[in-house]
Amino acid sequence: MVQHSKTWDATAPAYGKFWQDLPGSSQRKRRTISLGVCRTKSVARQRLREFLEREGVNSKEAFHENTAPAVTFRQQADWWVVSLQSRKRRPVKPATISGWRDTLNAWLLPNLGEKLLADVSNKAVRELVEKMSAAGLSAKTIVNYVQVVKLVVASAVNEEGEQVYPRTWNHDFIQLPMVRKDKQYRPTVTDADLKAILSNTRKRKYVMLFSLLAATGLRIGEALAFEVSEGHFAAVVVSRPRSQTDSH
Repeated sequence: MVQHSKTWDATAPAYGKFWQDLPGSSQRKRRTISLGVCRTKSVARQRLREFLEREGVNSKEAFHENTAPAVTFRQQADWWVVSLQSRKRRPVKPATISGWRDTLNAWLLPNLGEKLLADVSNKAVRELVEKMSAAGLSAKTIVNYVQVVKLVVASAVNEEGEQVYPRTWNHDFIQLPMVRKDKQYRPTVTDADLKAILSNTRKRKYVMLFSLLAATGLRIGEALAFEVSEGHFAAVVVSRPRSQTDSH
């Protein structure tokens, strides 16, 4: 705590000085803040302590974030995708990983890839949402893409398993669109449509694939991830839930 006068003046403004670490860097900067008029040096010291606590300057989260190595969103995303393939708790299906990788390549890496992970904040995501909205992406697609951003940022943890860059995501500020199921495009294939598709499909392997999808309700990624063995296809078809039409 300092004042412009040599001795403490109970009627003069006081100032607090401290060093603050720069995120993703080994450097620090000197900051000076006004503490207002403080009757004693103890009062000035208390105000400075309250400011540091309120701003989180000395918080555990700030320490981890400021002392973490400078990692870009692209680097963290690459590590995250690799880690998903060996995750033991709540393992992720290969089709889901493939979809997330496509999401990264399509929009996230071109727009956020070179940003430091510490800078991927509400403001950065808002700018991304604005670009996706302007490009005509659906509300559901934008929400899904933003979810991948959150997962990548949250995947950066320290040696104690704590997030290095904890975020309080503000969906109102981000302008994340609301997904309304009644307005979602949900095309369905009728029996007539399926017959037309199969009759116009020349290669037998695709006929089998399309029949499998229609019979089981599998997603295309799940079907392509199948390891075909003797009786495997028959087992899948037999084990599917029966519909009312099946019983007639």
